[in-house]
Amino acid sequence: DYAWNLQVDDSVLSELEKKGIGKVELSFGSYIERVMLNFTDPNKETATGERSSTEFPHPILTDKLVRQALNMAVDREKITALYGRTGRATANILMAPSIYISPNTSYKFDLVKAASLLDEAGWTDSDGDGIRDKDGVALSLLFQTTVNPVRQETQDIIAQDFASIGVMVENKMIDSSIFLGSGNDNSNTRRHFYSDLEEYAYGNKSPDPSAYMRGWTCAEAAQASNEWAGLNWSRYCNPEFDKLYEKSTAEIDPAKRAQLFIQMNDLLIEDVAVIPMVHWADVTGLKKGIEGFDPTPWDSEVWNIADWRRSQ
Repeated sequence: DYAWNLQVDDSVLSELEKKGIGKVELSFGSYIERVMLNFTDPNKETATGERSSTEFPHPILTDKLVRQALNMAVDREKITALYGRTGRATANILMAPSIYISPNTSYKFDLVKAASLLDEAGWTDSDGDGIRDKDGVALSLLFQTTVNPVRQETQDIIAQDFASIGVMVENKMIDSSIFLGSGNDNSNTRRHFYSDLEEYAYGNKSPDPSAYMRGWTCAEAAQASNEWAGLNWSRYCNPEFDKLYEKSTAEIDPAKRAQLFIQMNDLLIEDVAVIPMVHWADVTGLKKGIEGFDPTPWDSEVWNIADWRRSQ
């Protein structure tokens, strides 16, 4: 009667619907498929062996020109096509509730402009091997995500486009139970972020996005000292963002508070602290005749299962 979280290609969903047994229900909540950028060096170790430490800024991604180039080299339309009706391209990191959606952002896929930004940043192909370099360092990035067919296709699309502008990408796939886990016994988690780039879907768990947006404040950097429990997994730190966040914690006017969250979203996008790609739909399968299904992004889909009925 009910199938939860159908993470399969939209063409497969359409074929299932053609059988006439049931239908697909889509609910667009808060989840955004994104590429996170590591603002710390995943290859340099502290005296205690910790990597991606705030002691060592990332040698490549702390340059805003490089981040702008990478953002412009992500083909959101092509990636979103992998999702069919279950995803929509977006330039925002905050998409729910609707009062917090910024009208001020946009995205553009432009490999020529991306290449020129890398030129401006001083990354050139000095030895003609197809990979840009600077001060003897190759522009090479490790890109990790979960084992998932759509995500592997996304990795391939991004890697090919990045390669066309002289950025080498090595793709790494990790079992979702490890990558999305919270345990500290394995460093292959998104919280450790021992790579340059990583992809996953995430969003605010509550209609109030305060806890979600706190995940980009300086004090929340995930580190060994807090057992990687900090919410800021990319270790981004911008005092201007922190000021906006602090204002939001004291503002009691709903309209003014919403504007503060929109400003936070806009700052993250302008600074390329993250590369949002796809506004994700929760995909549910329901047998024909099931009534009363009323999904919400703020609770389990079966929150009102007592109201579900069969009409036939």
